[in-house]
Amino acid sequence: FSSYFSENTARMVELYNAIENANYPLDTPVVENTLEDALYKDKLNDLSFVLDGQILVLIEHQSTINNNMALRLLMYAGRLYEKIMNENGALKEAIYYGKPLPIPTPKFVVLYNGEADIPEYSVQKLSDMFMTEQENPALELNVQVYNINYGKSEELMKKSSSIQEYASFIHQINENRKAGMDNETAAKQAIRECISANIMAEYLLKNGSEVENMLYFEWSQEEAEEYAEKRGRAEGRAEGVVYGEKKKQ
Repeated sequence: FSSYFSENTARMVELYNAIENANYPLDTPVVENTLEDALYKDKLNDLSFVLDGQILVLIEHQSTINNNMALRLLMYAGRLYEKIMNENGALKEAIYYGKPLPIPTPKFVVLYNGEADIPEYSVQKLSDMFMTEQENPALELNVQVYNINYGKSEELMKKSSSIQEYASFIHQINENRKAGMDNETAAKQAIRECISANIMAEYLLKNGSEVENMLYFEWSQEEAEEYAEKRGRAEGRAEGVVYGEKKKQ
């Protein structure tokens, strides 16, 4: 997701237009500023950019439900505003003076395509996580969550061919896996099928091998996490049995 959309600024503009029902020209200036881990150079967030010098757009892609996205995006936003300040020395100095500073307007979005059946559209609020309820929270952050699974959010898909093609590609991989293909074969077959159907064709022709490697890495992580979870449950049951026997004694 990150690679596909960050490769082409027109895709970012198109996606923003679809989400906001806006009509920015596809050649509108875009400055990508996705955060990287200082040590490992891994991406910390999925996609962030400043559109037309005025709008800070943060988009996260999720294949599992995460109810902590508002907090995560708050932390990303703080680092991104700091990054913007550091890149403009005048702004960094001016923050300590009285005149209000113009900063890009933030936009927070999660695009979900996991197996759980969630609504096509929902909103996560930071205030929902607060330990005490407030009528007018001193701090708020709203995250728009879209279900971009194949066949969902049709209005959004109509407005953005890029997200529609991405959803089709992921759907084809999942269908191949359901048909009994192993992960590697499912990915390779989906790449061939999508290129033939002119779905993400230009990107897949250019980056097919890299896409296979990224998918393999993701699936390996998922399998490792699933194994760790099963092992943890088994160890927990074993500890419970031991504890129960000690109680009997």
